[in-house]
Amino acid sequence: MSTPSFGNQESVRRWFDSRAGLWGPGSSDDGLLDWLEQFCTKVERQPNELIDECLRAATDSDSLVLRTRARRRYIDAIAQFELDNASRDAANVVRSFFIHNGVAMNPTVLR
Repeated sequence: MSTPSFGNQESVRRWFDSRAGLWGPGSSDDGLLDWLEQFCTKVERQPNELIDECLRAATDSDSLVLRTRARRRYIDAIAQFELDNASRDAANVVRSFFIHNGVAMNPTVLR
């Protein structure tokens, strides 16, 4: 089970708020947070750190710029997380976290 401070991080709140806006209240249960926490433990990062590594402030505006290498590193880590847990659903939970925080995640196409 996740710790209270883990679930109160800005990136996690943004994720849950965005999911609730799309899918309605109750769409973000503790099971999602547990998968995210397992992933964060694996990569030794907190949720806010994951997003901060993938997005940086643009020098000439208030917008954010995607850091391609960091994004690629996490796409690979998510793929390994999927293999380790034998669960595409678990990996999709983590991808959802990144996507709802503005980081595009494109898994390998299934054949």
